[in-house]
Amino acid sequence: MKRVDRLYILLLFFCCLPVINVLGQEDVKQPLAFNDFFHEKMEKIVGILPVYQDSTSVYLEIPDRLLGREIEIRAQINKGFDMVARPLESLGVVYLEKVENGSIYLQRRNFSERVSGKKDELYEAFRKSNLQPVDIVYPIKAYASGNSGYIIDITEMLKTRDEWFKVSFSKMRGQESSLAKILGVHSFVDGVSFAVHRMYGFSPEQAQAGMISPGGFLPVEIGCVVTLLPEQEMKERWADERIKYQAISFWDYSQNPYCAERDSIIRRWNLGISKRDKEAYQRGKWVNPLNPIVFYIDTCCPVEWIPRIKEAVLAWNTAFEKAGFKNVMQVRIADTRTVLVEQRAVIAYDLDEIGIKTTCTFHPKTGEILSCRINIGHGFLPGELQRYLLQCGTVDDRICANRFHPEVAGEILRARVMKAVGQALGLGDNLIGSTAFTIEQVKDAAWLKKYGYTGSIMDENPYHYAIRKTDRVPLKELVPRIGIYDCLAIEWGYREFLSCKDRYEAWEILRKKYKDFELENLSSKEKDTRVCRGDLSNNPLKALDDGITNLLSLTELMDDIVYPGKKYDWGRAIMALNKAGIDLFGEYLLQVASYIGGKRGNVPISIEEQSEAMKILDKYVFTGEKEIITKTVRENMLGQMRENYIRQMKKVFQYLSSSEVIKRIVDSEQEHVGKVYTTDMYFKDLFSMLFCDFAENSEISFDRMDMQILCVDVLLEQVTGTQTEDLCNSMVRWKLQELCENLKKLENLHKSQHVRMMCKILISRIEKGIGKV
Repeated sequence: MKRVDRLYILLLFFCCLPVINVLGQEDVKQPLAFNDFFHEKMEKIVGILPVYQDSTSVYLEIPDRLLGREIEIRAQINKGFDMVARPLESLGVVYLEKVENGSIYLQRRNFSERVSGKKDELYEAFRKSNLQPVDIVYPIKAYASGNSGYIIDITEMLKTRDEWFKVSFSKMRGQESSLAKILGVHSFVDGVSFAVHRMYGFSPEQAQAGMISPGGFLPVEIGCVVTLLPEQEMKERWADERIKYQAISFWDYSQNPYCAERDSIIRRWNLGISKRDKEAYQRGKWVNPLNPIVFYIDTCCPVEWIPRIKEAVLAWNTAFEKAGFKNVMQVRIADTRTVLVEQRAVIAYDLDEIGIKTTCTFHPKTGEILSCRINIGHGFLPGELQRYLLQCGTVDDRICANRFHPEVAGEILRARVMKAVGQALGLGDNLIGSTAFTIEQVKDAAWLKKYGYTGSIMDENPYHYAIRKTDRVPLKELVPRIGIYDCLAIEWGYREFLSCKDRYEAWEILRKKYKDFELENLSSKEKDTRVCRGDLSNNPLKALDDGITNLLSLTELMDDIVYPGKKYDWGRAIMALNKAGIDLFGEYLLQVASYIGGKRGNVPISIEEQSEAMKILDKYVFTGEKEIITKTVRENMLGQMRENYIRQMKKVFQYLSSSEVIKRIVDSEQEHVGKVYTTDMYFKDLFSMLFCDFAENSEISFDRMDMQILCVDVLLEQVTGTQTEDLCNSMVRWKLQELCENLKKLENLHKSQHVRMMCKILISRIEKGIGKV
């Protein structure tokens, strides 16, 4: 035998090995007749997917008529380890097929490449050349009654194995398989669900401080549901880069006869329209969807939260009206009879979750959202209330009087759940939404009542930190809500075009409808590469200036807010709040600093805006410490808080002197000669502001001197921190030399002995630093 032939056979053997392993997991035996399989101690749970159960095993019947159909297999932790309705990594959508050797297999099909239409001349060739993989093979245990279907054993699949679902959390160790059992089986209209008891080890290192870690294993109840999907697939909807949806990307061979095109479809729910409502819908009337989205609120949710959660869900009905639907979003309270895993949409109170998390399952071909879970973490509100206090405390007396005010907490919960529901509807993040309106509009009470202060709830919206009491704005307008962009996005994703032949025609109608609408004012990936979390209005610099002013004013009130009755707690509460305030102060300043060297798309931010950003930094950074540390902290614990303040200021200087910022300025200068903020302008502003124009009679405080030292040290770190000399390092080195020359002049002329001494110190540091290679 030739060497090539041997290699070929060996390669063929290894390629086939995975399939052999799958088929060989169990001995393939001749299926039993139904009468030999079914016995008097066995229970049959009747349904679209019948189940047989005895004391030891569970069997699933797949009727012959369902072969070639799709099912969804998904699971969640019903309860255990402080989790409720927590989604698990699951098999998802699979295709049912029968193999000739007496086995059933589940096929999880791959749609990363496709020919969109079955009528396309390439469709058949593509189908034959792209065979789909087999995920799991099941020997047929028995034939159904009357040979009308096939029965497979799923006992171990539910109890111990991870093909259908995988339990993987950091605090959970391995499973004790011998203790697993099936708690119950429940049939419903579209499928069947299982309740499974499993036992997992507990990782002590994940226990909270001060708690005694239990030994052995802890119980978990897992819900697994098998749902038959409709034969009629939902029509896909093309994605548009201006409308932010979660999308499925793929290579399409049908758009170009010579190559594959990269394209995307959006994820959305299949609402549907009944036959009797189609005529009314085409006339422009609102109709009830065939498949409304019903959210079940878990019984573990605190009672006081339920009204706010309802408001958050139902608020989206206004957006769906723009798409021609009414009563799309519905809310029900789960009770003891509700099998939560079977419900398509669930909101659960989860002790172990951090923040609020949305998880969805979807069809990989059409993008249809099949289910969603919103898990609200137990500890998410305190941090949000603290941030609200820091951003809105000068306006909202409720939060100052009670830092855990229930009404404020409810408004925050509603806003955050509102965004989570938007994610469950398929919407993606839109970081430009908060800059949709002018600074004048977001401070106008009438405007806010009609539109709110953000174009989109899907942004990383701050609380309205730029408002002052003199603006007389209703307090409910200090938190974000659904905006005009969100309504537009829902119409784009959910408007039905009943007369259209295919998705191409529907997309063309939408494209023409919004052709002249300035979507870029609400959502565009090209709008601004420097969009920041927490932007507010189309003039974020002005908003940030107002926000910093408000924060500094609030700092003066912090002692009375934390200790209204002068009852102290060794300073823990005021230290925590003051530290959070300093961190927010630094966050605001970094947002301001991001304007330096920034761009909007391919266009550099204007000279005027970058100069304005430098003025704000001069006002709040270069001049030295503001009253950001409270009186109580200053008098008792200044050292620790001062270090935190210096750390935040160092972050600002590190950003301003970073290679990325310097390089952006240099690149813009070379690309747009004479029209941009240059490196000369930048360093001139930086040093002249920091050193008071090097005027010999200037008043320079010790706080400003601290900032001078900090700036010079950070610049020297930039020069000496890398082994190779690049353009940015050379630029910084050159500017430090210029600074050194100016300091030498000031050293001899300044009226203050302290300033002259500081000049001497800085000169020594610079000369020593730039002398290093």
